[in-house]
Amino acid sequence: MTTKKTEETKEVTVKPENNDCFIIMPIADHPDYKQGHFKRVYEDIFAPACRAAGYCPVRADDVAQTNLIHLDILQKLLESPMAICDLSTRNPNVLFELGLRQAFDKPTILVQEVGTPQIFDINLFRYTQYRNGLDYRDVLADQKSIQKVIEETKQAVEEGKSVNSIVKLLSIMSPATLQDSSNFGEKEYFNVLMSELLNIKKQLVTNKIKNENIKKINNNDLYPDHYSIDLKAIDNNSVSIGHFLDYLLKLNLVANVELIESTLNRDVKTIELDAKSNVIEDDFIKIGQIFGVLIISAVLMPF
Repeated sequence: MTTKKTEETKEVTVKPENNDCFIIMPIADHPDYKQGHFKRVYEDIFAPACRAAGYCPVRADDVAQTNLIHLDILQKLLESPMAICDLSTRNPNVLFELGLRQAFDKPTILVQEVGTPQIFDINLFRYTQYRNGLDYRDVLADQKSIQKVIEETKQAVEEGKSVNSIVKLLSIMSPATLQDSSNFGEKEYFNVLMSELLNIKKQLVTNKIKNENIKKINNNDLYPDHYSIDLKAIDNNSVSIGHFLDYLLKLNLVANVELIESTLNRDVKTIELDAKSNVIEDDFIKIGQIFGVLIISAVLMPF
């Protein structure tokens, strides 16, 4: 039996859910590696980890001939709900693509081959390592570790938590957005993209001026506020607390940091420190989230 369509019948097109995980990594062969090395890394480690985490792996050469300015590749890069970025070779295209993901504040898993030099102070962010020998047991273990980070990142995003976000680290209030780009032509897409990136640049300049003004105002401010802070690492990794405190010190926001006691709960640390008068409890909480540190309490002491 065939159902006839009437004039009143409307066809409803249901847009399939986007579950792509865009893989940012070298495409061409690298002189320091065997021919086809990164293709094997993609096929043996990254792609299986994505599928196990419920995502569809996509690499630039799956979309079209590898050319970063190709519209289809840009759309996949910016609109995929998840991405993996391999920082192993200091590849300029990889860093450019990562920069675009960061500008749009899109969740991105950072991975790096064991033993390769760090490109920048990556210790500020969480990253996962993999072994390049592609030994069977190592491959399975690396798949599992990357799958776990993807799943944890997905959950964190759903809970509204910050994950490897330079946008939040730099206090950019409005990350770039493409809104509904389904009807964009190539020229429109690039015009919107450039406009959004210029907006990010304006916010960076504004924040820089604001920070410089704060420094001028507080030039003679010798950390008048004394805090007692109870905190713990969300993943029980005490290194996260060290990175959090180092960041506060590097920004010259706190001084005289001291671990004053070990509480009954071994995971909870009590820290006393001096903070500038413009630093408040909410600042500790927000910066702590970036480094995977939970601020249980931040009490301003009366002395």
